[in-house]
Amino acid sequence: MTLTLPAWQMEQVTPVVMHRLIDVMIKYLRRHGMLHFHWIIEFTARRMPHIHMSVWMADRYEEWDRHLRQYIVWDNNESAVVSNVVVKWLELTEAEGLHTSSNSQDVQLIDGNEAWLVYIAKHGIRGVKHYQRALDNMPDEWRDGAGAMWGHDRKMPVADDSVLPMDMRAFHQFRREARKWCCAHACMIKDPHRRAKAIGQARRSNRCCRPELSVVRPVSVWIPKDVTISIVKGLRSRGYMIGWDAYQWGVDELARLRDEGGSEERRRILGKSLMEMLRT
Repeated sequence: MTLTLPAWQMEQVTPVVMHRLIDVMIKYLRRHGMLHFHWIIEFTARRMPHIHMSVWMADRYEEWDRHLRQYIVWDNNESAVVSNVVVKWLELTEAEGLHTSSNSQDVQLIDGNEAWLVYIAKHGIRGVKHYQRALDNMPDEWRDGAGAMWGHDRKMPVADDSVLPMDMRAFHQFRREARKWCCAHACMIKDPHRRAKAIGQARRSNRCCRPELSVVRPVSVWIPKDVTISIVKGLRSRGYMIGWDAYQWGVDELARLRDEGGSEERRRILGKSLMEMLRT
């Protein structure tokens, strides 16, 4: 969601006011089934602060009805969340003397992992020099004592990282296979403008203008886990060195070659592959 304030009342939006609005909004959403949240403050080209916030909502929540003296269960469907957020934001800003329009607020559903990664990539790519976060673009009263510019609830459940060792030959082939999948996936987009843009991005996904970085640049697109597993299985079936079992086979094979006085070139290549697998 993007929560905005009127530009013509910019002088009234101090850091204290903005953080008070955020705090009250978070408390309200928690009472209405919010599980987790992230937020960040950015500034428009006209130096007006606004809030980007992502929230995880429960499917339903309970609210105490003081007249019936019992809890009422409410569904948290998309339209209900949008309505609750916009109405509450207008109520909070009005209490601060800020006349905000409902048409200026943007609340949308982030549907699935791919949409979420697109969302965080959009905001994560902006550094402190980006005009929406640059100190020079902040109003004078914000430059000293602006307070926290971002926050989250620190309770987001995350999965453990998985490490799959592979040598550079397998890594480079994995990137090529990933690019093929991305191009095929982009070709299925119905909208012609989005399809053309996605195909161009997929084709350029492995490019890098710096040779020293190009060799080790990872895949820079979102790939579903099942697709990743399929690519890895296909590469393993073709003899690429991927996985801890492949690493153990390489160690045993290298020991056998040393004991039997096998090809020095074969030992050199195998030793290089094992070292590359350890670096992953």
